[in-house]
Amino acid sequence: LHWVPIWEKESYTVPEGDAVVWLDPGMAFGTGNHETTRLCIEALIQYLNHCKEAEISVGNLTCCDAGCGSGILAISAKRMGIHSVLGFDNDPDAVRISHENTELNQLVGELEFIEGDLESGFQKKAYDLVFANILGVILIKHPYALLTSVKSGGRLILSGILTTEVDEVLETYREKLKRMGKSGTFSSHSLGEWSDVVIDLD
Repeated sequence: LHWVPIWEKESYTVPEGDAVVWLDPGMAFGTGNHETTRLCIEALIQYLNHCKEAEISVGNLTCCDAGCGSGILAISAKRMGIHSVLGFDNDPDAVRISHENTELNQLVGELEFIEGDLESGFQKKAYDLVFANILGVILIKHPYALLTSVKSGGRLILSGILTTEVDEVLETYREKLKRMGKSGTFSSHSLGEWSDVVIDLD
């Protein structure tokens, strides 16, 4: 999977069989260069490989990108074959730029971006895969909204977490999941000063 600025489109060669996402980040966060974005996409690819090994059709999966920024993660998920993809952000500029990046990738009508927050954005649905590349302090405040947005057997990918915050995020989500009477497998990876928390719900 290649993330390429639109101004390099004429000169960039995409290897055969690879997927590409063209980007014009504008004022929104998300060029693919940031460690938090890379952590998210690595967790996505790992999940898709797991689905293929388990003979789960990637084409039937649903995905939601909470706090979509430039739309890079949602568009990448679509490019990797996920059937139904929704992204939302509470910043109207981010939603606009996500729509523009959808157009750049000729995916208009194939995924959806809306304005919303962690209470309204999921539209009272649960998804197989949820990205929340936001900020650790916000993730710590909203464990219930995020955990209930993921189906049983699905994956929640939390990022935007400083390595100094990761233990608090892990503790918050483990405790909330236990109180909800549910269980899951937790893992965490780091790049530089940033970390993710990945939760696979049973």
